Amino acid sequence: MRGKHLCLILLLSFSILASISNSLPLSTNKRWIVDESGKRVKLHCVNWSSHLNAMIAEGLDTISLKNLISQLKELGFNCVRYTWSTHMFTRYSTYKVGENFDKFNLSDSRVLIKYYNPSLENITVVEAFDFVIDEFGKQDMMVLVDNHVSDPKWCCDDKDGNGFFDDKYFDPKEWLEGLSNVANRVKGKPQVVAIGLRNELRGPKQNQNNWYKYMSQGVRTVHNANPNVLVFVSGLNYDTDLSFLKTNPLNTNIGNKLVYEVHSYAWSSGPRSDWIDKPLNQKCAKVMNGLNDRAGFLISGSNPSALVMSEFGMNMEHLDDMNQRFMSCIMVYLVGNDLDWALWAAQEFPQRFQLLHKKLLEPSSNSSKSYIIYHPLSGQCVRVSNNHKLELGDCEGASKWNQEGQQIKLVGNGACIEAISERSQVKLSSNCMSQQSFWEKLSATNLHLSTLDRQGQNLCLERESPTSPKIVTRKCICVDDTPSCLDDPQTQWFQLVTTNV
Repeated sequence: MRGKHLCLILLLSFSILASISNSLPLSTNKRWIVDESGKRVKLHCVNWSSHLNAMIAEGLDTISLKNLISQLKELGFNCVRYTWSTHMFTRYSTYKVGENFDKFNLSDSRVLIKYYNPSLENITVVEAFDFVIDEFGKQDMMVLVDNHVSDPKWCCDDKDGNGFFDDKYFDPKEWLEGLSNVANRVKGKPQVVAIGLRNELRGPKQNQNNWYKYMSQGVRTVHNANPNVLVFVSGLNYDTDLSFLKTNPLNTNIGNKLVYEVHSYAWSSGPRSDWIDKPLNQKCAKVMNGLNDRAGFLISGSNPSALVMSEFGMNMEHLDDMNQRFMSCIMVYLVGNDLDWALWAAQEFPQRFQLLHKKLLEPSSNSSKSYIIYHPLSGQCVRVSNNHKLELGDCEGASKWNQEGQQIKLVGNGACIEAISERSQVKLSSNCMSQQSFWEKLSATNLHLSTLDRQGQNLCLERESPTSPKIVTRKCICVDDTPSCLDDPQTQWFQLVTTNV
């Protein structure tokens, strides 16, 4: 009877994993991450911490593991960036989960872990790590296991001893030992598609020479132990800077398994207050240009590389104006480049992120390219209503457009977007030669689509109101980017996004 029961469990486990293992492992094709068939796989992930003092995935004292992962799937994520600490595998691998809670006087958490996840209390922290990864596989979610710190604690600051090679807790030899341990440990787990070498290198000791020396060793260590996984490589200055690769590429010789990663937060490019105190078009343009200069250049040129924004985000439950403005800007960047990404962290997940989930460009597609018109503030896309007026709606039903000179034409129709007058709803028109059918991009962000009214005044597309889907034209907001213009132009941000899907 026990033998039959075991066979049934193995069969169920195999069938659950089959859907992802059929297309795995992943590789790269120039700037894209692709599956075994060569089709692109877009990673839209969430970060989940397991690198803190307790050395177990956060939140398991409030909900069962099965239900938590199920909720992540329902939010639309297809993978998790799951963090771990080096010492968890090199020094503390025999610590039991429950006993470790007691060491930090977390007896209440131990009781709750036992209640919600009774299988975890009396196993070791590395067995718990495996247990969580196995549940990801059962629920068809991919995993990037990320080496976040050496000493288990919160990350990050310049003086926490975890920042750069030869810091107090960051012994390069022990780091390589931990990478090898984890790379071997996740062999045979196809849901683990990638291993991140190190999160946010930083601090006074950081330098390019040691970056090249040790990151190349880390790449080879992981690849030699587990050649199936992608290897994620982070930059300097809290993973905001890979610009040194322009002149000196990282030579790793691991074929199509190397991926770079970059992070971006509201404070990554100057004080958070800049999002309120500076003209928003200028601030956002500066952030996007900086991202291109320090990391985005990797996805272009004659020899592009894969790049993932493996951390961005804010407190979704308490949106202030600064974070709201940052988020609109970073969404423009992610959508415009169709980057893979990982949100920090699993909080309320707004509907406005819907287009981020979608694969907009497929390298294996023979379909011709067109545009979706995206409104980042709402997260919605432009579509044509039954009465031939323009409105915002779910991006699943977005209209497709071509741009011919300064005319924006509906694909398969040939009719143009035409303005009528200020505050009037924009329409689809067969009169493509009228002055109001000619559009240009204005402002430092190029996110204002502007035409001229009959008096020669610039009018920009604008969402009529937060409660109305109508798209109207109004006087353009802060398009000349003068330092004194601090009005919020987000309602007028419309992005032409290229797609062939």
